[in-house]
Parts: sequence; structure tokens; C-alpha cells
Amino acid sequence: MAVEGPRKKPVSSEPAGGRRILIGANVGLAIVLAAGIVAVLQAIAYSVPNRWDMTSTGVNSLSEGTENLLRNLDTELRLTSLYFETDLEEADQQRYRRAVGDLLGLYASTNRSRVTFAHINPLNDHDEFNALVKRQREKPASKNAVESYVTRIDKYRNELDGMMRDLVERELAQIASFGGGLGGRSTPESISQIEFLFTKWREQLQSAREEVDALITLDDPQYAAVTDRLAALYADLLSALNNVETFSEGVMARSPDLEPGHAQFLREAGGRYDEIGSALESAQSELQALEPLQSDEVLSQIATTGNAILVETDDESLVVDFSSVWPPLNENQMGGRVAFEDRAFKGEEKVTSAILRATHKQQTAVIFVRYGGTPPFTGVPLPNQPPAPYAGVKTQLEDANFIVKDWDLKASTTPPEVDPTPTRTIYVVFKPTPAARGQFGQTDQDIPFGDVQRRAILDALGEAGRALFIAGWAPGPFGPIPSTYEYNDYLKETWGLSIDTSALLIAATETAPGRFNVTSRYFYNMEDFELGEHDIVSGSRVRLLVLPWCAPIDVPPSPPEGVEYHGLLELPYREGIWGVKDIQKYEAQFKERQYLTRDPDDLAGPFDLALAAAKGDAKIVVVSSREFATDVVAFAREFGLGSQGFTIRSRNPGNVTLLVNSLHWLNDNTEFMNVGQPIDVAVLNIPSKAGERAVHVLTVFVWPALALCCGGVAWWVRRR
Repeated sequence: MAVEGPRKKPVSSEPAGGRRILIGANVGLAIVLAAGIVAVLQAIAYSVPNRWDMTSTGVNSLSEGTENLLRNLDTELRLTSLYFETDLEEADQQRYRRAVGDLLGLYASTNRSRVTFAHINPLNDHDEFNALVKRQREKPASKNAVESYVTRIDKYRNELDGMMRDLVERELAQIASFGGGLGGRSTPESISQIEFLFTKWREQLQSAREEVDALITLDDPQYAAVTDRLAALYADLLSALNNVETFSEGVMARSPDLEPGHAQFLREAGGRYDEIGSALESAQSELQALEPLQSDEVLSQIATTGNAILVETDDESLVVDFSSVWPPLNENQMGGRVAFEDRAFKGEEKVTSAILRATHKQQTAVIFVRYGGTPPFTGVPLPNQPPAPYAGVKTQLEDANFIVKDWDLKASTTPPEVDPTPTRTIYVVFKPTPAARGQFGQTDQDIPFGDVQRRAILDALGEAGRALFIAGWAPGPFGPIPSTYEYNDYLKETWGLSIDTSALLIAATETAPGRFNVTSRYFYNMEDFELGEHDIVSGSRVRLLVLPWCAPIDVPPSPPEGVEYHGLLELPYREGIWGVKDIQKYEAQFKERQYLTRDPDDLAGPFDLALAAAKGDAKIVVVSSREFATDVVAFAREFGLGSQGFTIRSRNPGNVTLLVNSLHWLNDNTEFMNVGQPIDVAVLNIPSKAGERAVHVLTVFVWPALALCCGGVAWWVRRR
């Protein structure tokens, strides 16, 4: 049997060196192509405004609510940055301008078919700025108002100007008929004074006519300025004529021996002025009835160095001013220059608010319902007096396109009138403020909250009402003994739930098994909730939330027939958190042994603290925390460490979000939820244009070149 030897590999006709060259060339070509593709993609990325935001906080993208608003626009929207640029500007100006430009670029890229963005430098771009001014005059609201202005101005030019001039000339002609001219011997001194007055008025009327003609023949006619000038003219002439009449009466009384002609001239002065006087008074009333020109109001807010943002639709224009976009982090800072690093950036919040108000003319009313207590929105800060607790919240709600009103049931059982008439009214219902008590427990003479006041708000709600009930734990009239909740009967009978006001939720720290200490002065603040699956709490900012003075919501295992429950905030079971039934018992414990042990009658979690419910067309939201939406809680600040070092930032942005989102849900406008970023969002800070170019060069050229070098080394090693 023949044994087969080992097979020989076929011999290639191509030299080994040639194969290595071919392989190396392929690798090198692939590296060059890859580097080229990377460079091209980087360059394209820099040219596209809408980039993929990979930051955890979303600082380089718009919020979901803003994007929903932009994508659902049914009208054209124009955004214009009027942040000025000059060789003499401060270093921060470039940073303000760039941040706003980047933000408005994001708006435009979200809906390119509806949103356009432009930057106009008011100091240099004169043609563009004049076109912007002309555009404001052509808005329908301004055009319609201008017609009324033109009517009043034409009445002056075609009628009243002639009447005033004729009067002046008649008076001067009659005085001249006495002989002697101005100050002549034949004319008494008293009549010469009148002659001097009307001579001056001849000049004033001519000057006024020239001024009016000049203002209305400008490329941008100044109608408001003309009517202001006419109002002053009419008032001055009426005053002068009244003075002449009064002066003439005085002369007649002092000088009974006047010549008959002179005496008749003075005696009939009042009668000669009746016709012109009536005409001028009527013209004055017509001028006072004029509505302000919207275009003038807009243009008055756009100074050449004011750093404004203009939000426009075909029918509307709104100005977002610099101070609202860049408020100081320290609200108590008075006067002086505030540097870029010491300002918050509320650009998205304010611009989106303006867009909402410009594109949605129908408004919802939000009425804060209270019984006594501190007025929620207004009040002059006085020593030892609490400030208005919801002034900042009111501004926030008005930015969200709500009309905000206050209803004090103690003063009136009739809801306040709202103008313009809202499409819907939502009530924010607070626990009534108890009557003040004296040293021996007696109340003041005010009528206490009762069935009349309760029925007033329930009648206002009706069968399909929308309301946010702000409840929680509150002390009773005799110290820490808890009070009852006045709307529990309504909540129980209509919605099947109630507030367990007997228990105050506290947070303590376990120092040993069964022993607890209160380690924070804010032991009544609850945090770290589990969020329900609902639109109101779908945004990430809702997690940054604090609820003070909480009482559990008693929710039945199943809702009443026709009622749907939606859990919003649940506080899970935690060893150091429970519902205290008798706070005085714990005070005694702590004084005696410096630690606490939980009473078996107290409540353990989990606790429901916020819930939404619907029943047909009716909706309510209940938040069992009586101060969660006050300014002092919702706008609380704290120090934080960011990319620019230590800064002051919003501590509880979720409180405002919970309030506004609840109102949007009650208003059936879930698409407007979670609008805007927190006010302490950082702005990318590249120190200079040179630094920006350096970053650009690195990403477009250096990184691809580095990849090419690494590939070349790999090719050289393999070639060996």
C-alpha cells in the first residue's frame, strides 16, 4: 500500500512583498476614508442647529412641553433676537447674545415649516430694524386702532385747526378795530394783555400744525405722539379761553367806566368761546377714548441696547425683556452691574410663555379661594408682617397663559368677575384661616367659616367643576392639637376620599433600634416620592419636590361608581417616617430622654400625598401639603456646585411644576405640561471666539487626524 506524502501548498505567482503592499494599501485607504467620513460628519453636525443632546440635564435641548407647543403650531411664528453688538461692548454681552441665539436656533429647528429665527443688531442693521418697525404697524390690531387715530387727527387738520385759527384772528381783528395796535393808546391795558395772549396763540397754532404734519408724514408715522400733542393743545387753549373769560369779568368789576365798545368786548368774551369750547371738549373726550397702539407699546420696549427678544405671529407681537430672561441669582441684589456668572437663565421659560400667549388667545381663569388670611398676591412689605405668599406663583401662572384672581369668602360669597371672559374657571381651594382667638380662647367678632361659605364654592364648582384642593396638616385653635379639614365632607361624599388631618408626617433618624432623633429643623418636610404613571408627574423635574406639613390622604381600595383615581405622589414605607397622632407626647418624650420611640397608635407608610380624580367632566387634584405652592417653598434657593463653580440654584423646582401641571391637566391641556428648563440651567461657557474655533478645529480636524495616525501605525506594524 502506497503511502501518500504531505501535500504541498500551491505556489502563488504573486511575490510576497506585493501581497503585503496590496493589503497595506487597502488598510490605508480604509483609514483615510474613515477619517474623511468622520471629518465630514463633524462638519455637518456643526452646521445643523438641532443636535442630539446627550447631557443628563438636557441643557442643550428644549423641554418636552415646548417641543409639543412648537410642533402643534397652526400659525407662522417669527423669533427675533435684538441683542446688540458693538466694538465697545463688555465681554459678557457676547455670552448673552450667543446663549439667546443658540436657544432661538433650537426653537426654529424644532419646526422649520412654522418657526423662523433672525438676529438683528439694532445699532447697525438699520434696514432690517426699520422693516421690523413697519411690520409692527401693519399688525391687524394696530391697523384697526390706527384708523381711529387717523380719524381724530383728520378732524383736527380739516376742522378744528381752522376753527381755532378763525377764533384767534377774529379776536385780534376786533381788538385792532379799537385803534392803536398792540399796546396802543386807544386800547386799555387789560385788552392789550388779551391781544398779546392771542398773538402768542397765533404762533402756537401754526407751530402745532407744522409739528403734526411732520409727524404724520414720516416713513413711520407717529400717530400716538400726534394725538398726545393734540390733547395738550386742546387742553391749553381751553384753559387760556377760560382765563380770558375770568380775566374779563374781573376787569369789568374793577373798571365800571370803560368805553362801551371795550366793555362789550369783555362782557361777551364767554359767549364768543362757547362753540369752540364745546368742540374742543368733545375732541378731548374722543382722544381719551383711544386705545393704546399695540405697536407703540411693543416698540417702546425695544431699545437699541435693550437686549430684547421679539416673538411675533401674523397678528400679535410680544417682547421678552432682558431682565426677565437673565434675572440675578441673588434677588436681593440692588443696583450695580450683575455679571454673567451671577445671573440665572430663564430663556426657554420666558420665550415659551410669550409664544403660548401669542398663539392661544383663549384663556383659563385660576381663582385662589381662601377664607381670610393674608392676601395671596398683593401687599406692601412691612416690618413683622408676612409678604404676599403667592406673588411669584401668580407671575408663573400668568406666564403659562392663565388669568389669576383672588376670592376671599370672608368678604364675599360671590366669585370675582373675570375680564375677558375665560373659557374655563379652575379653583385652587385653600383651607380656611381660623378666626383669631384671645388669651382665654374667645374668637374675634368675625363670622366663622361655615355652610354658607362652603356652599358658595361648591355652587361655583357645579357638576363639572375643576379644582385643586390644597390640604395637609394644620394646628387647631389650641396649639398642636390638629384641626379638621372643612372640605372633607365634600371630598368623601363626591369622590370617596378624605384627608386624615389627625396625623402629621414627620421625618426622623434612627440612632438605635427603636430610637429616633429629629436631626433637621424641617422635620415636617417630605421628599423622595414614588411617582404615579400620570401626565402630571411625568416630567423629570417633579422629582425635585418638597411637601411640607403633610397629612395622609385616605383612599378607598376601590373608587365610587363613576370615579377614576390617578395616584400622583406616594411616600413609601420608611423606618424613620411616620404619621404622628399626638405631637405633644413626643415633645414630652424628647424633654425626658432626648430621643423618640414610635407610638403604636401612629401611622406607618406608605402614604398617598397627591391624587387626581375624574368623574365625567368633573376633575379634581388633591395635594395634602398646605404650603407646597407658597413662594417661600416653591422658589427656595440653595448653594450648588456646577460647571462654573458654586452657584445659587432652585431647590424645589418640582413644586412649581406640580402646581402648573395640575392646572394644565384640569384644563385638558396636557400638551403644555413641563414647559421650560429649571432656572439654574447652565449655559455652555466658551471664553472667546478663539476658544470656540479651537473646539471646532479639534472635532473636525484633529480627532480624525489622530485616528489616521493610529491607523497608520497599525498599518506599519502589520506591514512588518
